[in-house]
Amino acid sequence: MEETVLKEARILIVDDNVSNIEVLCDLLELAGYSNLQSTTDSRVVVDIVHSFHPDLILLDLMMPHLDGFEVMDQLKEVIPVDSFLPILVLTADITIEARHRALTGGAKDFLSKPFNMHEVQARIKNLLETRYLHLLLKDQNLILEEKVRERTYELEKAYHKIELANRELSMLDQAKNGFLNLISHELRTPLNGILGFTGILKDVVNSPEVLEYINYVDLSAKRLEKFTYQALLITELRVGKFITKCEKLDINNIMSLSSLVLQEKLQSEGISIRLHNNSGNNFLYGDRELIQLCFDCLLDNSVKYSPRDSEVSLIVTSVDDSILLDFVDQGSGFNQDIIEDPFRPFSNTAEHLDKSTGLNLLLIKYIMDVHNGQIEINNNESKGAIVRLTFVDQNQVLEA
Repeated sequence: MEETVLKEARILIVDDNVSNIEVLCDLLELAGYSNLQSTTDSRVVVDIVHSFHPDLILLDLMMPHLDGFEVMDQLKEVIPVDSFLPILVLTADITIEARHRALTGGAKDFLSKPFNMHEVQARIKNLLETRYLHLLLKDQNLILEEKVRERTYELEKAYHKIELANRELSMLDQAKNGFLNLISHELRTPLNGILGFTGILKDVVNSPEVLEYINYVDLSAKRLEKFTYQALLITELRVGKFITKCEKLDINNIMSLSSLVLQEKLQSEGISIRLHNNSGNNFLYGDRELIQLCFDCLLDNSVKYSPRDSEVSLIVTSVDDSILLDFVDQGSGFNQDIIEDPFRPFSNTAEHLDKSTGLNLLLIKYIMDVHNGQIEINNNESKGAIVRLTFVDQNQVLEA
């Protein structure tokens, strides 16, 4: 700490002996202290403290009217608890009892009479350094508190903005789900009519060229119907409107139903579907409609990308209380974009929409969510893709 700062300290000297005051003033002025004030009347000390705001008090103990102990008792009432205003006691009484009483009364140090110049300077300097360090720390704490208040205010504003943004996002999400729900319902009615009449036209039209057009319309309508159904189901699953009915399901039976739907394509492409059950358990606990849809989507997609005369496998394994279903094909596998972000709701790319990859995966994810399960996708090291469905706590549910 710079000496000039200490020399500017305000020092109050309280002693009923004028000679002692003069000696101390001379010693302090000689040491460079100039901001001094003194009194011989102990009764006015509190008033002087209020007006002078000393950094250090030199206080005699033995005085008329009020002795030093009584003055310290008065000062306790006016000096804030968190303030460090050092009191240096001036006394000729060097007994342990006097020192103990002074220290418990509020004194920080002692100067014994008669005064020694070097001792006076050393003790005053030590107390003033402690005083200024305390004030510095107090100022830093105030600055820190102010910064904390500012940061708290900023965080509260940011949190408020986030709350508003979340509210807006929630409203947008609700509006989007409502719009999708409405569109899905509105599309189903005309689609039923289109599909019905295309079926009738196929039976009555004889022109191969016209029949080709009808088949194209029929295929497009079925794709749109499938998309509409999936979009509506995704919305219901997201907002929790779909009521699941969990029951014990035969894995082989579910796979057989999916294979039956794909039978024509399996035969034309020479593709086979095989079940490899390594778990010793043929059953799965879940919602029949949703689990069947998972199998339909995954097996249809696997067959679609499989080369001729290849095999699509469903491998069933158990790990603790979980049942793992791995759908494995020998096709080209997923591209890297899909692996990095497989659950995009809708994509502008033709591959996601036309080949049903993105929407199917998103739908399966929501189906697994309502079953507290997981879906993972990856590519085999050699060739083909693998989609894993994990159903947890299955053994406990099936045993119950």
